[in-house]
Amino acid sequence: MSTTLALVIISGIATGAIYSLIALSIVIVYKASDAVNFAAGEFTMVGAYIALFFIVSASLPYYLIFPIVAAATFILGGAFERLVVVPITNRTKGRENPLIPIVIATFGLSLMLTGFVRVFPYTEEVRSLPPLIRGAPIFVGGVPILLTDIAIVVVAVTAILGFWLFFSYTMLGKALQASSQNPRTAALSGIPVAKMRMIVWAIAGLMAGVSGMLVGPKLALTPNLGGIIMIAIAAAVIGGFSNLPGSILGGFIVGVVQNLIGYFFGSTTIAVAPFLIIMVVLLFRPQGLFGGPVHVKKV
Repeated sequence: MSTTLALVIISGIATGAIYSLIALSIVIVYKASDAVNFAAGEFTMVGAYIALFFIVSASLPYYLIFPIVAAATFILGGAFERLVVVPITNRTKGRENPLIPIVIATFGLSLMLTGFVRVFPYTEEVRSLPPLIRGAPIFVGGVPILLTDIAIVVVAVTAILGFWLFFSYTMLGKALQASSQNPRTAALSGIPVAKMRMIVWAIAGLMAGVSGMLVGPKLALTPNLGGIIMIAIAAAVIGGFSNLPGSILGGFIVGVVQNLIGYFFGSTTIAVAPFLIIMVVLLFRPQGLFGGPVHVKKV
C-alpha cells in the first residue's frame, strides 16, 4: 500500500468517526419518533460556529469550548422538541400521523438556523477551526498520522462509548430506550415518555453540536456546512436506521469509501459519493447492512 493511499484511508477513518456521531444523533431521534431530523446537519454547523465564535472573540481553549457547545446544542434540541414537535403531535393526535409535519418542521429549523448564522459578519468568509492538537505528525510504518486526526477519532469514539454506556447502564438511559422501543408499555410502567422524548432530541442536538467542533478542523466552515447531513444519512442507511451500532460502523464505512472514491476518480466525485452509496444500499439491501427484516409502515 502506498503512503498516499494509507493517508487517504486514515483521513477517511477520522471523518468517518464524525459521520458516525452525526448518524447516531439521527438514528436515536428516528427510533424515538419515527421522524428523520433533517436539521441535524445545521446543529453540526451551529456547534462549529459557536466554537469559532469563542476562539475568535475570547481565545478560549477547546476544553472550555466543548462543554459550552454541548450545553447550547442540548438546550436547542430540547427546546425544538418542546416548542415545535409537541404542539404538532398534540394537534394531529387522533386525526393524522404527525410524522410528515415533524419532518417538515425539521426542514424549517434547518433553514432558520442557516439564516440566523448568516447574520454574523465573520460567517461571510470561508474559515476553519484550528487543529484540536498541534504538533508534528506521528509516523507509523513510514506513514505520517496527523495529531488532529488522532484527536478527532479519540474524542468521537469516546463520545460514542460514553453514550453507549449511558444508554446501557444508567436508569435514565434504560428509560430512554424503553420509551423509544415501546412507548405504551413504558408509560404503563410509570416512565414519563414525553419527558424522555425531549431528552432524546436534546441528546441528539448535543451529539451533532459536538460533531461540529470535530469537523471544523477537517472541512471548510461555511453556513452551508449543514449539507453534511446527507453523508450522515448515508451512514445511517448503510447501518440500518433502527440499528445504533450499525449507524456507527456505517459512518466509518462512508468516511473511508468517500475518500477512496475521491482518490481513484478525482476530488470532484467526492460530492456524489454519499448519494451513490445510498442508492446502492437501498437497491440491494434496503434495511441496511446491519438491519433486520424489512417492515412496511403506513404513514
